[in-house]
This record gives sequence, structure tokens and C-alpha cells, in this order.
Amino acid sequence: MNLNLALSLATAGTPVFPCQPENKRPYTSNGFKAASVFPHVLQRWWSDWPDALVGMPTGERTSVWVLDMDSYKGATESDLPHPLPPTRAVRTRSGGRHFYFLHVGLGNSPGRLPRAWDVRGQGGFVLVPGNPGYTLERDLPPTEAPEWLLEMIRPRPYVPRTSTPYVAGQHAHYVDAAVRSELAALSGAAAGSRGTLLNRTSFTLGTIVGAGALDRGEAEHSLLDAAHGCGLIAVDGERAVRATIRRGLDAGSKQPRTLPERDDTPLIDVSRLLRKCRA
Repeated sequence: MNLNLALSLATAGTPVFPCQPENKRPYTSNGFKAASVFPHVLQRWWSDWPDALVGMPTGERTSVWVLDMDSYKGATESDLPHPLPPTRAVRTRSGGRHFYFLHVGLGNSPGRLPRAWDVRGQGGFVLVPGNPGYTLERDLPPTEAPEWLLEMIRPRPYVPRTSTPYVAGQHAHYVDAAVRSELAALSGAAAGSRGTLLNRTSFTLGTIVGAGALDRGEAEHSLLDAAHGCGLIAVDGERAVRATIRRGLDAGSKQPRTLPERDDTPLIDVSRLLRKCRA
């Protein structure tokens, strides 16, 4: 019975939550964030959803992150440049494997991992062994991930661009103020509002891109850097953040902003603006 599995993990201090058997999505309205160690909470959940699978958040709350190998998509350990160290390993119901490592602040971005490999870190979750189809293959404590693996996953450092992203000599003061305000607000965004603000900021800069006053590539680069700065990528993962930026810029570009009268002041590089916002 999955309730017993949930209770045994909770007794050991591991927070858990119920997931839907057919698609592994959380039953709880706020997902993995609802994970609990309190027996009366777990008993109520499994009374409501007796067939629920047991999920566990990854990241800070459990001090682990998980490397996910999807065998049904063609992934094998030989895809990696070096062998993985011995660590806790779980066979999944799809035939894949979960490798557990000690949490080091990673989000859910797979970085430069091979196709069909993924990461479950801060802001993610996994189904635990003991669920139907999930078996403990290697009963070891999670170990530290090797540096070569972390280097494949960590975001690449931001490298400021030296080219001028604007149409020289046009709308300098207006674009300067707009970009400065938007990127500064995103870089300092508080938890809980970051995702919404990233979407809004991407849309806003997209309207300037659509007006021909801002280079789209530079806008993407600087939005991503601001998302790093406020910690959003560590929670949502780089893939999800890039998708939000892309959708926002696409939508904004379709609604070009009406710019004020032109002037002849040289326009400022958005990368330099971002650095000044952080200073």
C-alpha cells in the first residue's frame, strides 16, 4: 500500500506528496511544494487518493538531485564521456534509471547533457522506489557528483557582448530608460513573482524588438542573464526559462511599440545597462 511507503519515508524525515498513477502529476494543488512529513496529512491525502504514487521533491528539502536516464528514448550510460560513480540508483517503470547525487544548487536544466538525459534539482521531484514499477537497483547513499558531470549541467557564465544591439542614432533615451527599468526589476525580483515578471519583461522588450530598436539575440541573452541573477533558473530550469523568454519576445514582437521622436544620441548596449543595474 503506497500510504505505508509514504509514512515510512515521512518517519525518516523525507517529505512526500501524492501523484497520479497514470501521468505522475501531483494531486496536490501546489504540487511538490505541498510535500509533508506529518502522518495526519498523508493519511488524509491517501484517503482521498488511495492509488496515489509517492513523490519526493528534489533540491534543498531532501538534499539530493537526480540524474534521469530515459532508456525508452534511447539513452544509455555510454552516452556520457565518463562512467558515473557508484551512487544510489533506481530503476523506473519505463525502464530508465534515476541516479541520486548530493544537492549542489542545481535546478532542472539538463545543460549540455546528451539527448534523453534530464535533471531533477531545485524545483523538481521524482517518484521514489517502492512505487509500482520503481525498484531500488543500487542501495547506496547519494554521493557527490563528479565535476565533469556538473560542468555539463551548470549554465555557462554570462559573457557580455561588445556589439551595439540598437539601431544607431535612434530613440536612445527612450530605449535606455525602458531597458534599464525592465532588466533591473527582473534582476531583483522576489520569489513568487519571478516567472510572471519574466514573461512580462520578455513581452515588453519584444515590443521594442518589433519596433526595430533592439536586437532580439541581445534581448534573449540579457533576459537569460537577469533570470540567472534573480534565481529563477535555479528553480524552473534553463529550458523552461528560455521557453518563457521566447514566447514573450514572440508575442511582444507582434505588437511593435510606437517609439517617440528620433534623436541622434548614440544608443547604449543593453549588456552594459544590465551591468549598471546590478552595480
